[in-house]
Amino acid sequence: MTIRDVARRLPGILQLRDCSQALAMLDAILCPERWLRYHSFDTHWGPDQELASMCNGTGDEYSIVFSPAGAYVRVFDHESSMSPWRDRESPRPWPGLLEPVPEVFRPYTRNQRSGWRACPW
Repeated sequence: MTIRDVARRLPGILQLRDCSQALAMLDAILCPERWLRYHSFDTHWGPDQELASMCNGTGDEYSIVFSPAGAYVRVFDHESSMSPWRDRESPRPWPGLLEPVPEVFRPYTRNQRSGWRACPW
């Protein structure tokens, strides 16, 4: 399965945003301790930007930036052969992974490279 196959299976941006917000709210209700929650949603992450994120505490996470340009999704699976940490000496993104990212979303890829993470800890 390619990333394009996965993207086709995602709901529309508005539905994805609503589901992400609902997951974060449910997590907040069920788990009052913020540091123990998996899901979060920041409605003021940046100017005209919102951030949905998930971190399971074992190294797997995702972040979704919602902006006027659309949505940018970043997923990290710590056991993936495509992990930037496959080479611990010189961690870097999988070759060719970020090149097709549209220019409007490029700032998010630079944040990713500098250590932007979904986990609050």
